[in-house]
Amino acid sequence: MSAGVCGKRVGFEEIFGSSPKRFRCSSFESPNPSSDSESRPDDPASTMLQMFPSFDPELITTTLRNHNNKIEDLRESLNALSSDLEERNKPPHSFDYARTGNCTDIPVHGTATCSQMSEQNVEDVDNIKQKFDNGTTVDSPKWVDLFVHEMMSATNINDARGRAARILEAFEGSITANKRVAEEMEYASLKEHLQSLLDKNQILRKAVAIQHERNLEQEGKEREVQHLKLTLSQYLEQVRTLEVFIFLFYILFFITVFLVWNLSVSDSHFGS
Repeated sequence: MSAGVCGKRVGFEEIFGSSPKRFRCSSFESPNPSSDSESRPDDPASTMLQMFPSFDPELITTTLRNHNNKIEDLRESLNALSSDLEERNKPPHSFDYARTGNCTDIPVHGTATCSQMSEQNVEDVDNIKQKFDNGTTVDSPKWVDLFVHEMMSATNINDARGRAARILEAFEGSITANKRVAEEMEYASLKEHLQSLLDKNQILRKAVAIQHERNLEQEGKEREVQHLKLTLSQYLEQVRTLEVFIFLFYILFFITVFLVWNLSVSDSHFGS
C-alpha cells in the first residue's frame, strides 16, 4: 500500500509541482473517514479523501490549498491523476487501441472521457491522418511542431494517446515511404549503371571480336608474305642456276665454233 501511495504521490507531484514539505513513502494508517466526517462534516479534504481513499491526506490538503480550496478543480485534477496512474500501472498497450477515433477502440477505463471528445477534435485528428495517408512528408521541426500542437489540442489523456499514436504511425509511414523511395532510386541507379556496364561490355565484346578478326587477317597476310618470300627465293635460285648453265653453254658454243673454224682453216691450208 505504501509503495502504491508513493507512486501516486510522485506522479501527482510531477503534474502539480512538489508540496512545501518532503513526504516520505512509508506505511501509515488512513484516518477514519467516518470520524473525520463527524468531526469536520464540511471539510473539503475529508470529502476528497472519501472519494479518493488511496491518496495521501496531506497531499490532498496541500493540493487543495494550491487550488484555493476549489473542490471542483481538485476533483478534476485527482480524476485525471488517478486515470494517469492507472495507465502507468498497466502494461503498455499497442497503438492499435487508438488508431481510430472511435471510443470502442480505447481501453475500458477511458470510455467515459472518450465520450467527452468533441466532433471537431475527431475531425481534426482524421484530417491529420488523412494528410499523412496522402503521402505528405514534412521535416523534423514540423513533426515536432505538429506533435506539440496535437498534444495541446487533446481534450484528455486518451485523446492525447490517440493523437500520439496517429502521429507516430504517420511518422513511421513517412520514414518507410522515404526509405522505400530512396531504395527505389538506388535500385534504379544501380539498374541503370548495370545496363550501362552491359552495353559497354557488349561494345567491348564486339571490339574484341573485330580485333580478333583483324589479327587473323594479319596473320594470314603474314603467312602469305612468308610464302611469297620463300617462293621468290626459290625462283631466284633457279634463275642463278639457269644463268650459270647459259654461261657454260655460251663458253662451250664459242669453244666449239673456234675449234670448227680452226679445223676449216687447217683443211684449207693443207689443200692448197
